[in-house]
Amino acid sequence: MQSEEISNEEKAILSDEELHAQANQYIGEFNQLIFQSLPPVISQIIEREIWKKRNNSYNNFGEYALDKSADGLGITNNEMLWLLRSAMDINKQHVAHWGDVLSMVDNCARVYAKENKISIKDLNNDLREQDNTNPNLYQENNITYLPSRSRSVDGQLLKLKKKDPIAYEHVIQGKINLNDAWVRVPRKQQHPIETIKNKFFNLSQADRNAFLEWLEQEKDNLQN
Repeated sequence: MQSEEISNEEKAILSDEELHAQANQYIGEFNQLIFQSLPPVISQIIEREIWKKRNNSYNNFGEYALDKSADGLGITNNEMLWLLRSAMDINKQHVAHWGDVLSMVDNCARVYAKENKISIKDLNNDLREQDNTNPNLYQENNITYLPSRSRSVDGQLLKLKKKDPIAYEHVIQGKINLNDAWVRVPRKQQHPIETIKNKFFNLSQADRNAFLEWLEQEKDNLQN
């Protein structure tokens, strides 16, 4: 308690110029660490496949990155995940390893939501945007980013992995880029009744009732 009071007093003592200087200092240090010092370290870890040489051998970089033990990198929340993403070449050199991270992240976020009875809709679908309809998520030191619901590169990469594993392999091998891969994936034609079903289940209870009432009216009109 006393240390907190001292810390608050120190904050209050700082002049405007000192606060300005501290902000400049921290921004510079952050830029140096995350965007200059960390990327070559991550690259060397991936090149040497260090996750295979830890006491707890991992199947891939994703498991290693998210492991909270001393053997892993301990990426435990959205902010840390964003820092890791910023330090990786996710579009070319490290796309395969980032894909492994995304698979782990998606699974962990779904398990977390299920265990805590959180709606999937309340999870973050954009790692860059931290707006969320559920303020309680910010109080947890857990990853709440669901890349499979994202429209970003992350979401496209995960969806390609599930829909067309061969095209995904070509992307991570550098044979084609992600956009070209999606052009080659044939769009599945959905039957109109399936489209209606999907839309129906996404409606609120009130809208469902209104739709069913309208359906009954149309049914009567057809019979008459």
